[in-house]
Amino acid sequence: MKPEDSELLEKRKDGLNEFYEGLIPTLVEFVGVMGIQPAHEVLKNAEMFASYLDSALQNMAIADHDDRTWLMLRVGQFIGEYFVQKYSGCWYVNDIENSRYFARYVVGKFASLNNMTPMLDPFQIAEVFVDSPVPRKLEGLLNEVDVELIQMSHAEK
Repeated sequence: MKPEDSELLEKRKDGLNEFYEGLIPTLVEFVGVMGIQPAHEVLKNAEMFASYLDSALQNMAIADHDDRTWLMLRVGQFIGEYFVQKYSGCWYVNDIENSRYFARYVVGKFASLNNMTPMLDPFQIAEVFVDSPVPRKLEGLLNEVDVELIQMSHAEK
């Protein structure tokens, strides 16, 4: 491993707790800003919020780079929590050298899939969602990712 890659990996691992501690209030605030209550329930029941966020976000205008970044971060956090909760997974830093997700915050280690290998980058998925033309379909994208995740879990056993 190159020294700069090793340094990046250690930096991300060192920042994981801070990242996750920041995710919790940001995700609750986002859900509340979208007009969905009780917003704090997203931390235990993210699946229930998918259809509400789908409706709230499908025609949302993105005015500039800052809006895009704001939305991508929050949608990525939601997508990550959605799959963590659905499949009893967790957030972690990918340390697999030469992986396309190397040194990124990912979700995986899904106990309910009976295969700990599959992982996904929720922020990459959020980018696809945010960059989609309106009307965007969050539930449709979640379903596509779900099918791929299940296929990966069976293929990698």
